[in-house]
Amino acid sequence: MIFYTSLQSAPCFIEDLPVLIPLGVDQDPHFRITRDVAPKINKPKPALIHNIMIPSLTGPGGKMSASDEKSTIYTTDSAEEVKKKVNKYGFSGGQVDIEKHRELGGNPDIDVSFQYLRIFFEPDDEKLKKIYEDYKSGKMLTGELKAILIEKINSFLKIHQQKREEAKKNLSKFLLTDE
Repeated sequence: MIFYTSLQSAPCFIEDLPVLIPLGVDQDPHFRITRDVAPKINKPKPALIHNIMIPSLTGPGGKMSASDEKSTIYTTDSAEEVKKKVNKYGFSGGQVDIEKHRELGGNPDIDVSFQYLRIFFEPDDEKLKKIYEDYKSGKMLTGELKAILIEKINSFLKIHQQKREEAKKNLSKFLLTDE
């Protein structure tokens, strides 16, 4: 799409204020152009923060995308939707059956449940190391790893969804208006 860069960069220029744009490396070319254009239209250059790609639920090589419901957990998802998505679409680094998994162990380096715990949900490095070792050794099964992730996501989303409802009461204070 020829206008994609313009669409991506439009929010940078709503006001004459400096902005900070968090982005994935795939968006970098668009915002480099945006930074080149900004002074030409008398706007401040946006500052950029590059982030890692969040892996798709469906496996390595893809990224989480709002346009693919199978690969994404939304902040509006119910606890049941999260459970269904993680169990059905969550890419596993486990073996083909329990016996093989117990014998050979899993691969936490490609297991999406482990990666989400590592990136978002497990702040305790010792717990994360134990999960890694237990999964890799075959002591922990894929279903057990997914259950840990589901519990962590749902705990986070419950709090987030409550706070979002509370924040709606104050939304009008933060909207741009002509007044």
